[in-house]
Amino acid sequence: MKLRKLPGNKPLIILFAYLSIFTFSHNHISLATEQTTEQGEYNVIDNLIVNNRNKFKTVIHESEAEGVSEMRKLIASSLIEESWAYLSHQQKWIEIGRNEEAEKKIDKRYITKAELDIPLLDKLMNENNNMVLYHFHPSHSLSLEDKIRKREKSGTPMDNKEIEKERVKILVKSSYPSRSDLLNMIGNSMEFFERNAEGNITFKVCSHYGITEYYLTDEGMEYLHTGNSFKQILWVKEISSSANIEVNVKGEILEMNPMETRDPLKRIKMSPKQKRKPVSRYIIIDPLTRIRRAIDTMNDKHIRVTFTPYH
Repeated sequence: MKLRKLPGNKPLIILFAYLSIFTFSHNHISLATEQTTEQGEYNVIDNLIVNNRNKFKTVIHESEAEGVSEMRKLIASSLIEESWAYLSHQQKWIEIGRNEEAEKKIDKRYITKAELDIPLLDKLMNENNNMVLYHFHPSHSLSLEDKIRKREKSGTPMDNKEIEKERVKILVKSSYPSRSDLLNMIGNSMEFFERNAEGNITFKVCSHYGITEYYLTDEGMEYLHTGNSFKQILWVKEISSSANIEVNVKGEILEMNPMETRDPLKRIKMSPKQKRKPVSRYIIIDPLTRIRRAIDTMNDKHIRVTFTPYH
């Protein structure tokens, strides 16, 4: 376990072992653990890739928009997460992930493991006062595959509509940072600002629907500086739980449909059956609205979380 030191010699402990005490209200958990590793060589390549071989780190020279475009392809095809530091002043992506593993089931929970190369990240923080730490959440879901198989074995297979509904729920949940993502953000933010008091660091997770950015406010930095590790753990748990509650509303998230107005000419052309059909009192809120509502619940004076859909 690596200790991050706060100003005033107060330790901020990234207690990934404590993650086991959390009760997650959804099954997809991203455990972004940190581990000290020996720095390997760099391989300069043309496009972002998922590299979990640990023999070398990849470096890509391109803009942020180009990198995000390539990451979207990885989101759709990869079973493994990957992480990079993006240096905008150099238009440079540097891989910081290590020992990434595909999603697997542990103690009835579905977990994706992705470690960070701490010596490399420390080196980058020493050399750069402006950086973005990126990672992505794959669209693949082992939990959905398992659910489909179980329903088939029970003799009540899921139809296409049910499968699509479950898939959308999972993709919505993958759009916001997990608790371990938030813990990593806290620890790495405190470490970064020790070295770069006037610098800027932010964190972004790319998912199926868009990019979610999350970072500490000045009030959040002060709160963590004067707090203790256990209080930080509880704070992150509360933030992420509020988003889960918002997303996991029973059934479909619905709202009242405003009074329908129909073009008189359209009504004349309707069949008698269409005319008699009652107008639905509800409309289903689309996934992007769900995501924004969930992410809005994570914001307070200490932390900012924003969601930007892909264009």
